[in-house]
Amino acid sequence: MRKYTILHTIETAGPGGAETVLLNLASRLDSTRFRSIVLLPEGSWLPKELRNHGVPTFSMEPGNRYDFGLLRTMARLVRQQQVDLIHSHLPDQNSYSCLVGRLTGRKTIATYHGALRPADVKSLKGALKLRVVRRFAAAVVVVSKYLEAAFQNLDFPGDKLFCIPNGVDVDKFARAEGGHLRRELAYGDRRPLVLMVANLRESKGYEYFVKAARIVADSGVQACFLAVGELHESIMPRLMRLVEELGLRDRFVFLGFREDVPAILRDVDVFVLSSISEGFSLATVEAMAAGKPVVVTRSGGPQELIEDGRTGFLVPPADPEALASRICELLADPARAEALGQAARAKAHRLYSLEQMIRQYEGLYMRILNSR
Repeated sequence: MRKYTILHTIETAGPGGAETVLLNLASRLDSTRFRSIVLLPEGSWLPKELRNHGVPTFSMEPGNRYDFGLLRTMARLVRQQQVDLIHSHLPDQNSYSCLVGRLTGRKTIATYHGALRPADVKSLKGALKLRVVRRFAAAVVVVSKYLEAAFQNLDFPGDKLFCIPNGVDVDKFARAEGGHLRRELAYGDRRPLVLMVANLRESKGYEYFVKAARIVADSGVQACFLAVGELHESIMPRLMRLVEELGLRDRFVFLGFREDVPAILRDVDVFVLSSISEGFSLATVEAMAAGKPVVVTRSGGPQELIEDGRTGFLVPPADPEALASRICELLADPARAEALGQAARAKAHRLYSLEQMIRQYEGLYMRILNSR
């Protein structure tokens, strides 16, 4: 059987949900059928992880991202490595990859992981990029039905759109050993821990999580609130000031980016997502796989993951009171929290496993490669 070379490419080096999906695909595709190589910018996380998995990586040279230099770099790589199919992630890289595919005669799959920003749709540059993908991509993958509807409204042909939800290694999260986080933070077993996992970005609505923490504290619950995610200088000072102003210095901890999220999840009591816009939320699926009760916002993709009252709780975005109310409800009723967590784990195993995601992408690869 012929082995096909797949060029995976992305515009960022992580850590993040899209980068994790690329890593899992590039390192776990059926090696008897596919050979993976990756083109990406320099960074401290994704290139290192790819090399640790033995995946060949190629770097975008500084200064040639999103100009004609990138087109030349990609086209040269496609020809030198005898690439059969290009698979790109995120809006900017999707448009460049489709142009390169057109120039080199290779088919391109473009994956979108989140809702498009207004500039991606309404600006002249954004509209041109979308037009390139709409016309030249062999397939456009979205990670939720919410995004599928959004792209249908942007006149993407239905026969080009494919919904493939992101997947996680369910067993890794279900079997992780806990205990070390509480020792690290010197918290006893009885102090409830409430966790959010998301890089600090505007779309994640962290200020509402902080405000919810104050409301929970005012209710008399002695919980500690934890934030795991890459710290961005653009909003970190503002969030730190908010923590200080609300008197939460001893209750709210920014842990930064962590490699041990499966183990951290084992130690927490409730998982929270306060996003105001979310295409899918890989972190929520990870919490579900760990069997944790979750409280997430109706911010797009998450309402497809969670059945309110059955596998977790859904609350309106930008509503710290509703977020706090559900957190308190779960902490006050451990039996209910356990039942919701177990139901969430079963759903993650049934619908959002890593193996299922990879099989769907492999099927799409073969469908595109074998099509005229």
